[in-house]
Amino acid sequence: MHIPKLSLFIITKNEERRLPMVLESVKGLADEIVIVDSGSTDGTERVAERYGARFIYHEWESYDLQAKWAEEQCAHRWVLRLDADEVISSELAEEIMEVRRTGTKDAYWLRIADMIVGRSRPNPWVWHYKRVRLYHRGAYSMTGTTGHDVAQKIDPNATEELLKGFVHHFSFLSIYHLIQKHNFYSSEQIRQAVIDGKNYSPWRMVGAMSFNFLKRFIIDRFFLYGFWGFIYSMDYAFLRFLKFSKFYEHNQLVKYKYPPKDN
Repeated sequence: MHIPKLSLFIITKNEERRLPMVLESVKGLADEIVIVDSGSTDGTERVAERYGARFIYHEWESYDLQAKWAEEQCAHRWVLRLDADEVISSELAEEIMEVRRTGTKDAYWLRIADMIVGRSRPNPWVWHYKRVRLYHRGAYSMTGTTGHDVAQKIDPNATEELLKGFVHHFSFLSIYHLIQKHNFYSSEQIRQAVIDGKNYSPWRMVGAMSFNFLKRFIIDRFFLYGFWGFIYSMDYAFLRFLKFSKFYEHNQLVKYKYPPKDN
């Protein structure tokens, strides 16, 4: 079905640096921009206002709950979801405009690729992931279920299509920033794993670094990005190690007092 009205929603916190390029990439694409912020202390709100976005504060709970709440603030049934570090390529923008005019599906999958320093576009041979990000809310919806930061199908008969253009994912600001980001994200994963009653073997952290590095660098072909591919692959492996080591830490601290109290 064509898209008469479209809302774009983004969740933010301290995204003054990246948000302008995101909003530049969607100029003329959406009828409404909704930005849900969890307490920025930089110029994120000024950037949002400059682009005519509706800026709303909502206290942080988790990625999934924040995204669900943001979706619910949208005025239109058709929505486009972006993160604050994701830029719509010119090719994808043209596709979305065509979908708005002549589309026949209920939801659209978007290709999302990590952007490497010094490159203006992703290598299509390197691994990228796909998510439903453009959809009618009668067909797909953010679930608000903790641990599921993706849109889920709610109409079993909904029709879908994968668009060809890329979303450019600018996750990298610095190695320091990546480590901070993964430290926070891995702690969120463990918090949810405990709630869900999951039980990871401590042996999973033993091979996490080597296995996941080889997966990302060789199987996912990040070696095509040279030294930056090496850095991204090591970063991915470290994130996986953090997840399992923090789970082991949690279980150990449940069993033992550390540091022990004086007798």
